[in-house]
Amino acid sequence: MSRPPGRPRVVFDCNTYIQALAFEDGPAASALRLVESGDVELFVSRQTLAELREVLEYPEVRAISPAMTPLRVAAFLQRLTFRATLRRRVRRVFHFARDPKDEAYLDLAFAAKADYLVSRDKDLLSLMTGHSVFCKDFRRASHPLKVVDPVAFLEAVGRG
Repeated sequence: MSRPPGRPRVVFDCNTYIQALAFEDGPAASALRLVESGDVELFVSRQTLAELREVLEYPEVRAISPAMTPLRVAAFLQRLTFRATLRRRVRRVFHFARDPKDEAYLDLAFAAKADYLVSRDKDLLSLMTGHSVFCKDFRRASHPLKVVDPVAFLEAVGRG
């Protein structure tokens, strides 16, 4: 999974987007601003965008922050689709039994040859340190991909 150096390539999971929208001063929002400034390249797929749109409709998600108004959510989704690189075809590579919904992010990160998958999801984060056969195989197959939380991502790209 090697490629020449350049702008870091990144995939955000659904919760990272929600945190970025809900908490403008938080690390997830800072990570998203790096996309908007062109410092990093963000990848999305039809499946990850569909999940995000669905989750942003949940009343309990909208209740997280007063910033999650219908107008701000619509503007957020529009900016995201404008700034991100859409991978139209993402082949299924990983079968993640611990949380099948996370497979879309793992497969996208693999297809995009991403440097980082940014998440706070413990199942995803454990892929970097886990001792199971799946974790070891994932690290081997996806190297140099790192699954990190927003704070670690900001530190890794020199913004933390």
